[in-house]
Amino acid sequence: MGKKTEREETTIRAKGLITTFLGEKQYTSALLLSTIYADMRLRSLIADSLSPPKDKWQEVSDTLSNLSFNSLLTLCKKLGLSEQYNFEIKPLKKLWKERCKIAHESTLWRELSEKDIGIIISRCNSAMDLLEKTKTKKAN
Repeated sequence: MGKKTEREETTIRAKGLITTFLGEKQYTSALLLSTIYADMRLRSLIADSLSPPKDKWQEVSDTLSNLSFNSLLTLCKKLGLSEQYNFEIKPLKKLWKERCKIAHESTLWRELSEKDIGIIISRCNSAMDLLEKTKTKKAN
C-alpha cells in the first residue's frame, strides 16, 4: 500500500483525537473538534469539486472562508457532493446545532446529562462518518 494522502492522514488523526476525547469523557472538546474537522473537510470537498485554476485558487478559497457551516452543507448538496461521497446532510446540521448550543449557551461549563452525552457522541460519530466517507477523492 502506498503513502497515504493528506486527506487520509487527516482522517486518521482527527478520528483518533475525537475518539480519545470521547474516551476521556471530554465530550464538549470532542464535539467542538468534530465540528472543526467537518468544516475543514466540507471546504476541501467544495474546493476540489470546483477545481479552480491555480491563479484563481485563492479567490475561491477566500469566498469559501466567508461561508457558514450551513451554507457549506447547502453548497455540498447543490454540487452533488453528499451523493457522490454518500454522506447525509441532516446529521451534520445537527452537529452544528449542538456545537452552537454547547458553545453559546454556557453548556460548555455545566455537567452534562446522560442524554446530552448520548447526543454529543452521536454528533461526533456523524463527523467521523463524514471524514471516513470523504477520505479519498472521487471522480466527479
